[in-house]
Amino acid sequence: MKLHIHELIIWPEDVRHEPHVITFDPRKIMVITGWSSRGKSAVTSIIDYVLGAATTTIPIGPIREKASWYGLMIETDVGKMRIAREKPGERAVSNKYWLQQGEEVSQPLPRRPHGTEHADRVKQLFDGLSRLSDLDADPDGSGFGGRASFRDMASFNYLPQHIVANPYTMFFKADTTAHREKLRSVMPLALGIMTNEDLALMHQRKLLLDRLRLVDTELKSRAAGVERWQATAKGTFFQAQELGLLPVEDLPGNLEAIIEVLRDVVKAGGRTAASPGRVSAAVNRLERLRFDERELDRTIAHTKRRLRRLRSLRGSVSDYSDVLAEQQSRVRGVGWFRDAVVAEECILCGSESEAARSSLDELGEAIADLDDLCVGASSTPPVVDREIADAERDLLVAEEKLIFVRNTRLAAEIEVDGEQGQSQTLEKIYRFIGNTEQALRMVKDIEGDGGLNDQRRDLVKQIDRIDGKLEGAESSAREERANRIITSAIQRVIELLGIVGAEGIPSLNQRELNVQFQREGVDHTDSLSEIGSGENWMAYHLAMLFALHTVFLGRKNENPVPSFLIIDQPSQVYFPSDTFRQVEESITGHTTRGEDIRRTQQIFEMISTVCEGLKHLQVIVLEHADRSTWGAVKNVKEAADWRGESGLIPEHWQTQANAL
Repeated sequence: MKLHIHELIIWPEDVRHEPHVITFDPRKIMVITGWSSRGKSAVTSIIDYVLGAATTTIPIGPIREKASWYGLMIETDVGKMRIAREKPGERAVSNKYWLQQGEEVSQPLPRRPHGTEHADRVKQLFDGLSRLSDLDADPDGSGFGGRASFRDMASFNYLPQHIVANPYTMFFKADTTAHREKLRSVMPLALGIMTNEDLALMHQRKLLLDRLRLVDTELKSRAAGVERWQATAKGTFFQAQELGLLPVEDLPGNLEAIIEVLRDVVKAGGRTAASPGRVSAAVNRLERLRFDERELDRTIAHTKRRLRRLRSLRGSVSDYSDVLAEQQSRVRGVGWFRDAVVAEECILCGSESEAARSSLDELGEAIADLDDLCVGASSTPPVVDREIADAERDLLVAEEKLIFVRNTRLAAEIEVDGEQGQSQTLEKIYRFIGNTEQALRMVKDIEGDGGLNDQRRDLVKQIDRIDGKLEGAESSAREERANRIITSAIQRVIELLGIVGAEGIPSLNQRELNVQFQREGVDHTDSLSEIGSGENWMAYHLAMLFALHTVFLGRKNENPVPSFLIIDQPSQVYFPSDTFRQVEESITGHTTRGEDIRRTQQIFEMISTVCEGLKHLQVIVLEHADRSTWGAVKNVKEAADWRGESGLIPEHWQTQANAL
């Protein structure tokens, strides 16, 4: 995403003053230099605030009190625009924005902007420029996996003073849980490991999974009814024979054949099939069903008795084990006592006697028998448990069979009694056909062409196809490529800085959001906090941010990350602000600080070299070091020098107000 900053604009609270404008050349490495407390670090906060931050760290004091609006002139893929935001109130940020686009940008600055847009509208504008999908990063919408936005990419645009050499935090705002979790979620999107097409596939997969769950629920519900009907399909076949709708013949060998015969009965629409001996066959079948029912009753009664005995045995064994355990606890000290009796004299009375040892030996044999009983008792419950489980399963199967036989027998009795009493009526035949047709339709809804089973198989195929795309070689290749570029770029930056880097291969740990190092022959990685000093930490922060922008800019039009980087005081590991002032004022000799000045200059040389290769990355450095450290470096240009009375808030804004 192209986003270059041309101007930082601060409108005064007092409209008699002109706005304060700081100009940047996006083709140069722009430096704002000055002493502490001049407002350098506030530049980062103001830019982030204007670009839609939900909270602000703009310092309370003159920077807020003397200003009314903060603004930027930026250049994007759709041209230049001016954007300004009203300063924060006492308790909350402002949602008032002023926006100019196209030809309006060439107009003079107003004395004070007025609200023309809402913050939400401005964020939508930038979300569109970032080309990020409006789909949630997590299709389930859980946790921090909401939609990735332009604001989420801010972590890659700022390297503030408190992070630039922090070994535990690599990215802007990643020191808070909410931002850290969201950054983990959007990192694959920023790196191109996950694309907008992947997000669409993930959401399509979620819809398919939801549909699959509905089909499974419906399938389970209907399958229960079908199973109940299929359990009585044989009885339905016999009933059709008794109604004269089928000839008296043997039952087909499988369920599919029975269902096919019943379909033919329904198609026949109630036409009878003449067959002699129909009533006799029905009576004989009824007798067989009654016999089967009696046998199943006996089986169930026998299984119930066996189950009661097994459960009783399980309870007795448990009680017996408790008794044995109590007896064991009573003789627990005998072993120690026997080991203590080693002399020929009794340890109690002092007399010479073997009686004590003999008694202890006899007691030991009894204890050994007790131990054997305990082992046997402890191994018995699992065996009994298996027997109980088997008996419960046998009982369940027998009861299901009994229900089927009993239902079939009841239907047979009705038909036999009806046949003996009076002839079949058309009403009974049509009722039978209607019930059978409804049951067969339910079977078709599940098993037939386009039925639930077919729908389920189709859904599973579609989900598997999407899984193959999401987990395929292309996604792995994108991740491997991004990691390779990051590692190579980090190593290049460390080399340009002349730092003795950490041992091992550096890479990005997306889970920890930090750099890690893999040493050869070591099965774990080292973290940034485990290596070096402040100089190393600063170097790897710079290296990681430039490495990531190498990946981002390599994505060209698909890059969702704004193409600028603001670095606040990278030389602090060599010169805290007060010590550099001492160097400048010659309080501290240059002989002790010469190497630190050279190191600081090397930082700017590295940035210049990297930006020359990246071309489209704008870099702004906020630095207390003066031109002596970067003045001779190629492509480095001063944007402002805030020494003496100069600063982010012009001196005359304050002095004139005080005079009034």
